[in-house]
Amino acid sequence: MERMSGSKLKAFRRSNGLNQYEMARTIGVSLSMYEKVERGSIKASRNFIEKTKIVYPHIDVSYIFFN
Repeated sequence: MERMSGSKLKAFRRSNGLNQYEMARTIGVSLSMYEKVERGSIKASRNFIEKTKIVYPHIDVSYIFFN
C-alpha cells in the first residue's frame, strides 16, 4: 500500500466538527497515532480502520484510506 496523504481523513474529521484529539479519543487510538495517520507519516493499520468503521459505520473506508 502506498503512503496516503490523510487529506480525506482530515476532511472527514472536520466535517464532523472534531479536532484531532477528539477524533482519536472517539475511535479509541492515541493522539500520536491519529496525527501520524492523518499526516501520512504512517499508513492506517487494520485495527485503526476497523475502529473507525465501528464508530462511523457509514464511512466509506475504501475512499478514505485506499484511494
